[in-house]
Amino acid sequence: MLFLIKILVTLVVVVGLSWIAERAGPKVAGVLAGYPHGIAIVLYFIGVEQGVGFAADAALFAMGGLAGNVVLAYVYARLAHAQTPGNVVLALLGSVAAFLAVALALRPLELNAWAASAVTLGAVVLVSALMRRVAQGGIARKPRIGMKEVVIRAALAAAIVLTLTGLAHVVGPVWAGLLAGFPVASMPLFLIIHLEYGPAAVGAVIGAYPFGLVCLLVYTGTVAWSFAAFGMGLGTAVGFVAATVYLLALMAVSGFRTRRRGA
Repeated sequence: MLFLIKILVTLVVVVGLSWIAERAGPKVAGVLAGYPHGIAIVLYFIGVEQGVGFAADAALFAMGGLAGNVVLAYVYARLAHAQTPGNVVLALLGSVAAFLAVALALRPLELNAWAASAVTLGAVVLVSALMRRVAQGGIARKPRIGMKEVVIRAALAAAIVLTLTGLAHVVGPVWAGLLAGFPVASMPLFLIIHLEYGPAAVGAVIGAYPFGLVCLLVYTGTVAWSFAAFGMGLGTAVGFVAATVYLLALMAVSGFRTRRRGA
């Protein structure tokens, strides 16, 4: 039953993100891709299967693992523009390799919440600056993505969730946390936008992605203590409240700046 629940929850998230990307535009999709969809799913099921203490420890290391997430996004955007027939495969493999390299570099470090936050925020600022050099474009109107593509996206995301949660008891909370930073919901989004609309469109999505990713940092920092304080269910809810407050504030500031420029 738990196996099926993981798949169904992930399916809803991935399909929803793709629907938003087509109707709200790539910038909004990029920000919302930073909402704690995948990482919340992974940490919650890790807690259900391995215990609250394990999940709380994993959440702490996930704060640092998010640095690998944002580096993955940047590497994907860069490699997506490679002038080769297989640039989708190149972008996928290269970006995953970059994520694992960051995780390997962070693994020996004794990261506390402050140090992990500093590492991830530094990566966010750096990638945001670098993304200004990556070509970005909008998503042109096209026919709706068919059921085949939906199934493929959902299957990929579900496979990632099942893999990460299944490995948790083998690798321990440190590696489980670092790997939980992998963009479970966003990687399928990057792939489908790339395949359907091209590298410039995926560049636009990723261009808005880094600062939206701070929402995940807020979430993981919150659940690192709220899991232990309130348990998995209420602790997850507290994390979502904190993440939602941050995301609403971010969108309000962004809207204010847009209105000022238009005045």
